[in-house]
Amino acid sequence: MFQPIIESCTRETVAFEALARWDSPELGAVSPAHFIPIAERIGMINELTAPLLTQALQRALSWPSPIRLSFNLSAHDCATWESVKRIVEIIENSGFDASRLDLEITETAVMQDIDQVQQAIVRFRQLGCGISLDDFGTGYTSLSQLHALPLTKLKIDRSFVRCVHDNPASYKIVKSLVALSLDMSLGCVIEGVETQDELNALTSLGCTMVQGYFYSPPITFAETLVWIEAPDDERTFG
Repeated sequence: MFQPIIESCTRETVAFEALARWDSPELGAVSPAHFIPIAERIGMINELTAPLLTQALQRALSWPSPIRLSFNLSAHDCATWESVKRIVEIIENSGFDASRLDLEITETAVMQDIDQVQQAIVRFRQLGCGISLDDFGTGYTSLSQLHALPLTKLKIDRSFVRCVHDNPASYKIVKSLVALSLDMSLGCVIEGVETQDELNALTSLGCTMVQGYFYSPPITFAETLVWIEAPDDERTFG
C-alpha cells in the first residue's frame, strides 16, 4: 500500500510512502503496528525489509519523475554493515533513481545505536538517497545529535497534529519543530492530517508537505497510477 504525500499549497503529489500490510488467511488484515514489532523482536525484520523494498522500488519505476518513494527502515536494518550492504545492493540493482528515494528512520531507532545509524545514513546518502527522521518529537534526540546526522527531512509525528487548530500546546510544539526544520534547511512533512481545520492551522505555520487521511488513506499500487493521472482537485480516494 502507498499513502500520498502532498504539497498543500499546490495539491501536487510529491511522494508516496510505502506501507507494509499483511492479509493473513487466518487473522485477516493485520496492522503493521502488531506484526512489525514481532518481526523485530524475533530477528526477522531484515527478511521482511528486503522483499518489501525490492517490490516498492519496482513499482515506483512506473511513477513519473519527480515523484518520490518513501520507505521505512527499522533499527535492525541499520544495525550491521551486512544489513546496510544488502539494502544498498537492492537500491543499486533496482534501476530506480536513488535521488528520488527517501529512507525513513524513526527517532527511537536512531537512539538505539546512534553511531552505527549515523554511519548507515552516511552510506545511504552517498547513494543519493534522502533520509527522513520519522516520528520526530517523540524521542530523545538532542540538538547536537540531530545536527550530526546528515538528514534531509523531518517528519513530525501525528500525535502533535490532532486538533492542532484548537490546542495551543500542540500548536506551539509544531510551530517550534517547523521552525527548527527551516533553520536546519531540512524538508518538513506533517503526518496524520485528517481535517481541513488541522490543514489550515499547519499551513499558517508554513507547513507545506502533509500526509494523512484528509487527502487519502493508503491506496494500492494500481490506485497510485490512477491518482497520478487525475487532476489535483479531482482525486477521489480520500
